[in-house]
Amino acid sequence: MSKSIFYDWNIFLTVEKNQQSKSKTRSPEYSPSSKPLKNGKAQPNTKVRKLRKRIKKSKKNLKNKNTPTKGIRTYSSHTQKIKKRKSLAASMLAIAILFSSGGLVVALSWISILFMFNPLSVSWLNPFLPEGVKIASNSEDKPHTLEQIQAEIKTQKRISGKILPLESDTDESFLIPIFRKRSNCHSDCQYIVELRTYELAKDFEWSSRPQKHYHLTNQFPVTGPEEFEVIAPLVDASIEDTPGSSIPLPVTEIKRFDKNAPEPGIWYYLKGNRSSGSNLTAYGYILHYNPKRRNLQRMTTWTSPSGDLPKWVQITGSKEKELVIRQTVGLEPRLRIYEIKPSEFVINPVKLSEITLKPPALKDGGYKDALLIARNGLWSPSYKWLQFIKKQKGKISSEAQAQIDFIREHSKLTKKLADRSWASPSQEVLADLIDGRWGQALKVYEASPQNPTEIRNLLKSDTGRIESRINAALEINPNRSEVQAWKALIIAAKQGTNKGYYWLKTQSKISQKSQSYIQKLLAKI
Repeated sequence: MSKSIFYDWNIFLTVEKNQQSKSKTRSPEYSPSSKPLKNGKAQPNTKVRKLRKRIKKSKKNLKNKNTPTKGIRTYSSHTQKIKKRKSLAASMLAIAILFSSGGLVVALSWISILFMFNPLSVSWLNPFLPEGVKIASNSEDKPHTLEQIQAEIKTQKRISGKILPLESDTDESFLIPIFRKRSNCHSDCQYIVELRTYELAKDFEWSSRPQKHYHLTNQFPVTGPEEFEVIAPLVDASIEDTPGSSIPLPVTEIKRFDKNAPEPGIWYYLKGNRSSGSNLTAYGYILHYNPKRRNLQRMTTWTSPSGDLPKWVQITGSKEKELVIRQTVGLEPRLRIYEIKPSEFVINPVKLSEITLKPPALKDGGYKDALLIARNGLWSPSYKWLQFIKKQKGKISSEAQAQIDFIREHSKLTKKLADRSWASPSQEVLADLIDGRWGQALKVYEASPQNPTEIRNLLKSDTGRIESRINAALEINPNRSEVQAWKALIIAAKQGTNKGYYWLKTQSKISQKSQSYIQKLLAKI
């Protein structure tokens, strides 16, 4: 409220007070400042009335800032200017704080990246860091000659292995495996405990010296895969009785893949051997070196019960070849196939992605059924079915094509085994059943009076690989008589002939002709 209003208000109070004091002594009808009575009440003085109106109008104008007030000073415009200045100052302060915070975040991020790739470049932070987290800057971080590196390894009671070039020229960069020797050992006594990569020091201080000096870029500790992981395919095939321990097995060899390996980067494999009876299992790791980031990374573990090394093979028809690991045991084919996929990891932009049959890449009932029988070992029937589906669909996704190619590679193996000439009827029947040749297997069963007995023993000792194939085939097509016959035969072999007859009688989807035929087969077992 302005000073003028307060002034007028004081006048009003003074006049009112005087008027009240006079009214006590004088009668209303004799008051010179009052108007005649109206409704029995004295009317207020004219001056007072005008003053009241003036004050009331001033109050109303103060509430409505857009209406100018005559005769009364106001400071509303001045107040608004002050508020605007304060608001502008606050906004500028907030913007300044925001920009400074963003700059701080960027600076810290950059320092973090430098620390990951070259810790020595941020050693200037040491005065600001606590004692326990200071960046090492001792002589070990300085470049060394090759002789100094080998001498250091020797002092650690370790053995330096054969130097492997990372580039075309060994003088630029190289990888060196470091071995340790087992005590009380007669064969394969040395095993790899560490991998180191070095790069030529190109800064003036070291490049000007007569001998070449190298910076240590990677120290990669090596611990072999655990036993249970190595023998898993043998356990699945019921060759190994125990699941294996968690004891790490040693790796004794490192080699670079040949020219078939894809780019970018350099691919290596670490290898070890485990012998158990007549089985020699090879195992190890797949490594990848990224020259741009000077990073060595483990990509996956591999194991092969047949002792086969991993290979890069063109499987899916993509630009890059796929990594194939053979895990076939006996007549049971098993392959692990990996595709190269881009990775979000900055240090290593690629990764190995295994091709699996779960989930199905196509939302199609027939496609899902084809993958179901493939997962149960019926590779050839599945591949034939998928070829028909692909012909109907025309164009399919790369994921679906990868699954089809995966099944095709397994189908090649089962077909090759089934086409062989077998001396044993049971082995021939097993190869036919694995490939889904139900009718051909029944012909072998009926070919000789001695065959049913040998084949009964085969079915009786089955650990699930034959029965799972039979059940999967019946789930897709329960009316196929050849598969119905093998279902009755495997029940009779494992549970007795009467059980085989009983199952046959309970099946409503078997025709009378098929029942008579299967009963004759059961009589021979």
